[in-house]
Amino acid sequence: MWCVLVDFRKCNVNNQTIKETVQLWLEYVKARQALLTEGIVRSFKSPEADFAEQLIASIFKGVLPSNKSNPAYDVIAGDKRIQVKSVAKTFDNKNGYIIKEKDRNNNPEIGATHYAFVFFNELIPTGIFLVPESFVREFHKTQIKRSDLEKSDCKVAVDLSVFNM
Repeated sequence: MWCVLVDFRKCNVNNQTIKETVQLWLEYVKARQALLTEGIVRSFKSPEADFAEQLIASIFKGVLPSNKSNPAYDVIAGDKRIQVKSVAKTFDNKNGYIIKEKDRNNNPEIGATHYAFVFFNELIPTGIFLVPESFVREFHKTQIKRSDLEKSDCKVAVDLSVFNM
């Protein structure tokens, strides 16, 4: 196995494409750092997931657990313990949320009582759905798609037009 160490300070960065790429990356880094500083995201792992949790907490007047690695639920809102699932796909990706074994084994006495699905289209939130945990635990397929949730009439009535660019 070969490993090549490149010192980017010595690279030819006069190429306009590289300069533009570096500038875009630095803007991205600045935005990510600002989101972290403001507490909108709690890590650099998955900003849309962190944002979805904040969005759900805001909509349902809830709070995030103090432990950011709580495996059972992401938001506490009144008597609801909500597991938030962000489904961020490109426009041509038709996959939904893949139900995991821990979802099927969820115990609502100590775990999530509800699941919130936040669908993103090219990183813009486009739909929010809230279902009781039994909907996910007993779902007959391996994936929950947006169309499945739309058929169940569980869409959260919230105006997402503020995100339109």
